[in-house]
Amino acid sequence: MGTRHDDRTDQAEGFLRTPQPASTLPDWMLDPPPPRRTVGDRVAAAFWSLPGATALRHRWWAWQRRQRLYQRFPNAAKVTALVLCFVVALALVLAANALYGMS
Repeated sequence: MGTRHDDRTDQAEGFLRTPQPASTLPDWMLDPPPPRRTVGDRVAAAFWSLPGATALRHRWWAWQRRQRLYQRFPNAAKVTALVLCFVVALALVLAANALYGMS
């Protein structure tokens, strides 16, 4: 009464089972070779084997997980970005106007 069904169970219970079609993939796709170790992988492995590298990695991860200023103050960041974009656009328009007026 288990959940395992094989050919004998299917035949005993009278079920018809569709055979699995043979794969049309080539052998190199069915059983790919292991990935190659690149120069970058070797350099990284040598770097992380140095003493203190684990602590450095954990500090780096903690720094990456910190909450950025724009995440703590999203509305202030949006207003600041809007003002900054306006100032840059105004500066570009004034520069174009000044260059056009010189000619």
